[in-house]
Amino acid sequence: MPHDDARARAAPSAGPLLAGAAAVVVLVYLPLLAVAGGVPHAHAGAAAQTTTATVPVHVGVILDLGTGLGKKSLLSLEMALEDFYAAHPAATTRVRLHVKDSERDVVTAAAAAVDLIRNDKVSVIIGPQSTLQAEFVTYLANKTKVPVISFSTTGDAATQYNVPYFLRACAKDSFQAASIAAFVEVYGWKNIVVVYEDDNYGVGILPSIANALQDVEAHIVYRAAIPASCPDYRIDEELYKLMTMQTRVFIVHMLPGPASHFFARASAAGMMIEGYVWIVTDNVGVVLDVLPQHTIENMQGIVSFRPYVAKSAGIIDFVSRFDALFRAKYRQAHDVRTTRPTVYQYWAYDVAWAVATAVEDTKRVGFSNIGFQTPQDVGKNLVNGLLASPVGPELLSSILEANFNGLAGRFRFVDGHTQVPIYEVVNLVGEKARGIGFWSPGSGLSRLLESSPVGDQVKSSSAGEVLKPVIWPGDSTIVPKGWDFPVNAKILRIGVPVRREFKFFVNVEANHNTNGSSVSGYSIDVFEAAVNRLPYALRYEYIPYDCANSYDQLISQVYFKKFDAAVGDVTIIANRSRYVDFTMPYTESGVAMLVLAKNDGKATMWIFLEPLTKELWIATMVFIFFTGLVVWTIEHPTNDKFNGSRWKQFSTAFYFTFSTLTFSHDQILKKLHSKVVVVIWCFVVLVLVQSYTASLSSLLTAKRLQPSVTDPMQLLRNGDYVGYQNGSFVYATLKRLKFDAQKIKVLSTLEEYAKALRTGSKHGGVSAIFDEIPYINSFLTQYGKEFQIVGPIDRTDGFGFVFPRGSPLVPDLSRAILNITEGCEGFQIQKKWFRDTAPSHDYDNPDTDSVRLGLESFKGLFIVNGLTLCAMLVINFMHTNCTEPRNCSLHWVHSSREIATDNDDSQQGQQLQNNDAALPEPLQVERGTN
Repeated sequence: MPHDDARARAAPSAGPLLAGAAAVVVLVYLPLLAVAGGVPHAHAGAAAQTTTATVPVHVGVILDLGTGLGKKSLLSLEMALEDFYAAHPAATTRVRLHVKDSERDVVTAAAAAVDLIRNDKVSVIIGPQSTLQAEFVTYLANKTKVPVISFSTTGDAATQYNVPYFLRACAKDSFQAASIAAFVEVYGWKNIVVVYEDDNYGVGILPSIANALQDVEAHIVYRAAIPASCPDYRIDEELYKLMTMQTRVFIVHMLPGPASHFFARASAAGMMIEGYVWIVTDNVGVVLDVLPQHTIENMQGIVSFRPYVAKSAGIIDFVSRFDALFRAKYRQAHDVRTTRPTVYQYWAYDVAWAVATAVEDTKRVGFSNIGFQTPQDVGKNLVNGLLASPVGPELLSSILEANFNGLAGRFRFVDGHTQVPIYEVVNLVGEKARGIGFWSPGSGLSRLLESSPVGDQVKSSSAGEVLKPVIWPGDSTIVPKGWDFPVNAKILRIGVPVRREFKFFVNVEANHNTNGSSVSGYSIDVFEAAVNRLPYALRYEYIPYDCANSYDQLISQVYFKKFDAAVGDVTIIANRSRYVDFTMPYTESGVAMLVLAKNDGKATMWIFLEPLTKELWIATMVFIFFTGLVVWTIEHPTNDKFNGSRWKQFSTAFYFTFSTLTFSHDQILKKLHSKVVVVIWCFVVLVLVQSYTASLSSLLTAKRLQPSVTDPMQLLRNGDYVGYQNGSFVYATLKRLKFDAQKIKVLSTLEEYAKALRTGSKHGGVSAIFDEIPYINSFLTQYGKEFQIVGPIDRTDGFGFVFPRGSPLVPDLSRAILNITEGCEGFQIQKKWFRDTAPSHDYDNPDTDSVRLGLESFKGLFIVNGLTLCAMLVINFMHTNCTEPRNCSLHWVHSSREIATDNDDSQQGQQLQNNDAALPEPLQVERGTN
C-alpha cells in the first residue's frame, strides 16, 4: 500500500474539515457535475439537505492521515457521499463517517478498529490503509461480523485465510504476477532477482511471482530482502551483492516510500545505467505520476504495471474538483504533482458509493437499529467482550451484490475482491509514466488495448511488435540482454586434459608470451560456442591437467571440487555419472574396431558373373533367343542370308542376335519389321551393358577393400593380439569380451596405431585396435582407406563436458550444444578440425549385394521389348497371309468390276466346274495351273 514520504500530522477533528469541504463544494462547484461511468449524479439545484426523518448510519474509517494517500482517500470518501446524497435526495439514511488515524502503526490501527466497533457502534469499516494493519482487523471483522472494506490493502497476506467479512475493493498483488512474467518472457530473460520489502506485505507476492516466472521458463536466482526502515549502508551492501551477480534483471516489490529510498541508493551505486532492467510492481506504478520530482529523477527508465482506468467525462470532472478541494483543504499549492488523485482515490470513491447504497438497501428490508450494544462487564478483554453485529450479514450481502459502473470501472465483488483488472504497462521517462502497452488475463500483452494478441502469438512475436519501444535506464533504446560480467565474480576453474596424441580434440601448448598455456581443439571450440549461446555471462579459465593414465583422475578433481568443470574428450559412461553430471554429448558414440584393409582376390575368377543376378542372366538369355527367332521368322521368306540348311539358318539368326550385344552386327536385314525389333533390342542391350559395367567396377573395388577382420570372436578364436589407447576405459570392454590380458597391447600415438596394424599380430603387431569412434575417425582422416572401421562393438554416449552433481549450467549448456551440433556452426567446427571430409558413419562390412543388378530393375525394359517382338510377329503374319492369291483374291486382287463380272457369270462358272469334273484328271490340273 503506497505511502507519501511527508509526515503531516492529522487534524484533531474531522468535523471542521468536512464543513470546509462542504462549503467549498456549495460555493464553488454548485451545481454539482455528474459523475460519469454509470454512477448517479446530482442535478442542478439539488441541495444535499438532511431531513429530520433520515437515520444516521455510523461508518468507521481507518487511514494513515499523515500520508498523502490517507489525506486524498478521506477527501475522496467525502466527495462520494456528497455526490451520492445529491443524486438521491430522498434517501432516508445518511452515512456518518467516524475517522481514526492509524498513525502508520499496526497496534494503533487495531485499537482504532476496536474503538470504532465498541464506542462508535459502527456497522461498516472502510480501511485500514496498509496490508500489515489489515491482518488483525480482518479477524476482528470475522468475529464481530462487521464488514471491513479496504481499497488499498493489496498485499496477499491480508486474505490468506478464510475471512468472509473482509472485502478488498482493489487489485490484489498476486494478480500482476502473470503480467510481469509475460513481460519477462517477451524479452527472453531467464534469470531474475527479486527485491522485496522484508515484511508480510513483501513476502506475500513471492509464491505468485515464482510460479508465474516458472511457467515462462524463467527462474528467481536470488531474493534480496530490504527492511522498510533500513539504513543506507545496509542497502548499499545488498546492492553491491547484486552487482557481483551476472543477472541484470530486477523485480522490485516495495511500497513507494521505501522504493524511493532504495532507488536513490541504487542510482548512487551506479546501477541505473545502460544494461540494467528494473521492473516495479503496481504499488509504485500507481503513484508514479504523483511522486515528487526529486524522487522520479532516480527512477528513470523503470518499467511498471498499474491497473488501467479508462479516461471518461466522470474522471475528468472528478479530477478537476478533487484538485481544487485538496488544495483548499490542505493548503498545498507548491507541487502540482502531489495533489493529483490516483486509482486509489477512484477505488475509495466507489467504495463509499457502494456502502451508501448498501445501507439504504438494507434499511428498506427492515433494518431498524444500526449498531449494537456490548456487555457492561467488558473488563480487560477488549475483543472477547464484543458481540456480533445483528445487521452485519445483511449489510455484507448487500455490499456483495453491488454491481455498477464506478469511477475505476465496473464495481463488482468476486470471491471477496474486485475482478482482475487490465494492467497498463508504463515506462518512466522524464516527468511522467509513458504507456507502452497493456496486459489482460485473456489476451496477454499487446501494444493497443483493442488489438490484443491471442494464444501463442505473443511467444512468437518480438518485443518490438508486442509493446511500444522502451527507454531503458541510462536513456538507452537497446534492449538489455539481461546479464553481464559480474563485479568480482567467481571465475570458473575448468580442467582440460593434456594430450600426447589425438590433439584434434584438446591441444595444450605453452604460451611463452604470457608464461601460461594456450588451449585449442575441437572440444574447446564446441564448449566456447555453447558458452556464447548462454543467456548470461560465464567467466572461466582453463587449467591444464596431466591425466595420461586415466580420465577418471580428471573426473575425480571435479568431484572433489578442485575444478569447477572439465572440458575435453571425456566419454560419458554410467560409472562416471554416479559422481558427476555430464552435458549432452557433442560427438557420436560407440566403441569400434580399427583394422587393416586387404585385397580379396579369391573370387575374381567368376566375379564377372556377379554384377547380374541369376534371374537377370536367365531373362537376358531368353530374350536373346526369342529375338533371334523373331528376326529369322521375319527375314527367312525373302532374305537369302537366312536360307539354306537348318544349321546355317540357326547360326545366322543367333549369331546376328549375339553380335548386337557388342553392336557389331552386319546390315543384312531387309524387312522393316525385323529392323524395328533390332532397334528396340539394341536399346535394351545398351542399358544392360552400361549398368553391367558400372556394377562390375563397384564390385571389383569393394572386393579389394574388404576388412581383414570382421568380428571380435574371430580374433578370440585365432588368438590374435589387439590394442587400445593408453588410459582409455576400453580396456574394461576388452576384458568383458574375454580377451586375455597378455594379448592386449597399449598404444599411445597415431604412428603406433598404423605400425601395429601393418605389422600384424604374427609379427609383433596387432590384428585390430579397439577405440572410441571419434578417435578412429580422426585417425582415418590422416591415414585414409588403408584402414577400415568395423562396428560399433560396444555402445557409449559419446563425449560430454563434466560438471559437479546438480550444477545449474548442465541443462543450459546441453540445450546450447544441441543447437550447435544440429546447425551449421557444428559442421563448420567439425570441418575445421577434421578437414573437408567428415568422419565416416559406415561401420558395417561392404555389402556386394547392394551393387548387384536384379531383374526387378529392368522389368520395364523387358516388357517393352517383349511386346514389340509379339507385335512384329503378328504384323508380319498378317502381311504374309494377305499376299497369298488363294486366300485374298476376292479382297485384294479383284477390282470392283471383276466382282460384278463374277456375279453375272456365276452360273457359267458353275457349269465349267461341272464340265471339269467330267474331264480326266490330267486335264483338270492343266486348267488349274493355266
